[in-house]
Amino acid sequence: MLRVTTNLLNENVLILYYPVNLSRLGGMLLLFAAPLLLLSLLAIINLEISSRTSVFNKEKVKGRASMQNLPVITRGRMGIVSAAELLWFVLFLLMFCWIMGNYIVRDLKAFETIHLKPFEKMWGKKLKRIGLHLGFIGIICLNLLFLPVSRGSVLLRTIDIPYEHAVKYHQWLGHFMMTLFTLHGLSYSIAWYSEDRLSKLFDWAPHKVANFAGVIALLAGVTMWITSIGWVRKKYFETFYWTHHLYIVFALFMTFHIGEVLFNVTFCGLFLFVLDRFLRFCQSRNSVGVLSTKLLPCGTFELTLAKSRGVKYHALSYIYLNIPEVSKLQWHPFSVASSPYDGDSWLKILIKPYGGWTLQLQDLVSAVVKLGRCPSNINAAIEGPYGHESNFFLQYEMLVLVAGGIGISPFVALLRDLLQRYQRGQPNLPSTVYLIWAVQKSEELQLLGLIPASTICPDYKLKFNLEVHAFVTRETSPFSLERGSETSDLHQHDRFKMPRILASLIDAEASKHPMSIVAGAGNNMWITACFLASLLGYIIVYLLINLFIVQPFEQGSVKDGNSSGSIPRWITGLFSVISMILGVVICGGSVVSLWNFLGRLHQNTSGAVEENVHLLSTSDNDGTAFTDECADRLLDPSNTYFGHRPNLRDLFDGYRKLQRPGANVGVLVSGPESLQISVAETCRAFNTVNYDSRRVAFSYHSVSFEL
Repeated sequence: MLRVTTNLLNENVLILYYPVNLSRLGGMLLLFAAPLLLLSLLAIINLEISSRTSVFNKEKVKGRASMQNLPVITRGRMGIVSAAELLWFVLFLLMFCWIMGNYIVRDLKAFETIHLKPFEKMWGKKLKRIGLHLGFIGIICLNLLFLPVSRGSVLLRTIDIPYEHAVKYHQWLGHFMMTLFTLHGLSYSIAWYSEDRLSKLFDWAPHKVANFAGVIALLAGVTMWITSIGWVRKKYFETFYWTHHLYIVFALFMTFHIGEVLFNVTFCGLFLFVLDRFLRFCQSRNSVGVLSTKLLPCGTFELTLAKSRGVKYHALSYIYLNIPEVSKLQWHPFSVASSPYDGDSWLKILIKPYGGWTLQLQDLVSAVVKLGRCPSNINAAIEGPYGHESNFFLQYEMLVLVAGGIGISPFVALLRDLLQRYQRGQPNLPSTVYLIWAVQKSEELQLLGLIPASTICPDYKLKFNLEVHAFVTRETSPFSLERGSETSDLHQHDRFKMPRILASLIDAEASKHPMSIVAGAGNNMWITACFLASLLGYIIVYLLINLFIVQPFEQGSVKDGNSSGSIPRWITGLFSVISMILGVVICGGSVVSLWNFLGRLHQNTSGAVEENVHLLSTSDNDGTAFTDECADRLLDPSNTYFGHRPNLRDLFDGYRKLQRPGANVGVLVSGPESLQISVAETCRAFNTVNYDSRRVAFSYHSVSFEL
């Protein structure tokens, strides 16, 4: 068995030895990287098999809510925590305590026979040893830290944990890891101060631990840590965003600090993150055309983006959007507001202006639409789509959708998707859907007009039960539910104050610039090829560097009689980083280039233009189509309430009484944090610990995205 132990004769160098004849590099890779790399490969295979399996005949979920969908903690610094997450969190802490306990017991026995140097103190020696163990566990955490923020991570996709949920695990690991690293640095600093050797913090020994590199890494990490604290992140998001790019400095100087051998402890997490980041970069280099824009009176606007047929997504997917005309650096996530069945060559998003970037984009779109300029020349860069790997909402017989404000966007996509599926005659679909929607002003209710139910599925009322309950919190009477009388609005001074769709613009030529098929969550076979090519590239580059740089240098040092002339530890660590990056860029990049070339070769842009001209011509061009689609409004005065928020307990209790005993209701929430907490607490109230098979369970799902 491979064992890792600490040499107690050296105060700050972790020396590794192996009972079997393995190289240090190969041993660490086998111990820490190989299992995760193998799991990643198996995960891709599983995803490909799952994608070919039909979900229509799966049985509906019944009985109690699963631990993953059962909220336990709803308020606090950890956010909303499910029973499964709490269990894993406790197990993680118990394992940490067990590992540290083993280290301390072993060290106590060893310290009985240790000889101190004249300047050393026993308590200082023990403190440094504890700091050493804390640092090593922190390195293991660093390996895991990058996995949740790999947006197209095959490991997370396999267990159907989307990126917006995995960010929470990244935050937890980050806080825990930085606590360990901070205690690691403080332990050595206090011990050296007591020995009057605090200057060792600035040592950069070539063949030992580079202490000063560790100080730089710790400072970069602490800076990111402080700016990622909840209230700091929310109040100064720009500061948080830009300081978080210090992860490059942190990872690089951490490699200098720990050297080549321990770098391989973190290799797998870094490798998968770099590969994902490279795929995102390749996809975002492609300019995406904006097929149409639609301005709504509440300030929200809709963008229709061209995409390749090979780009697959689900009803609850989201994308990252960049508009170079507004800012070349800022990227923002937006939920998809269309169904994959709506069209193969485009998708839609809804944007409500909140901050500077969205307000600037609104001004740009408004200016283009007012001028009627076609082509619009609005180009976008896209990363994604991301989200759940499966349409998990189909597993429930009944759905309760709770939205706040623009949080209706993913549910617009979901309802359109259900209508399309019913129209196609797909079996085993949810039979009842309740939508609870809270808005501040009644003009926002017109967003439901983007769901032309009777147009998509003329007899939808006979196929499933769809009920909507809307709550307008800041108005006490109806304002814009009923269509006003026809007026000569075209002669108004500013036609952008019309009560319905203000204006729209279609640019079918934008179909010639679709979203790239190169995506971290794209074709599984191509991702496998990129993964294997990048890994092989790393090995080849590493061997070449050792063959042509490291070995000749060390052989020359031996000939010159310089016993300490080997390449410094931090340099070998740098070589490992360079090997990984070059392996991904050169070998992985070659596969990506072939992937992109073949995708463009089989892409029929002329066919896409014709399809989009037909599809978009049937939608709103001057505002009239939108109002026609609303002939069978999902909202009317009977299901719209003014002046108060929804009473979730009463509503859920009413839904519970309509269900059979033992039913499991899927609850999806999209909106601000306060709404998510209210829904989670309501689900928790109905999901008692002492489960009764006659009770109705409510499974909680959040489809909101917040950093």
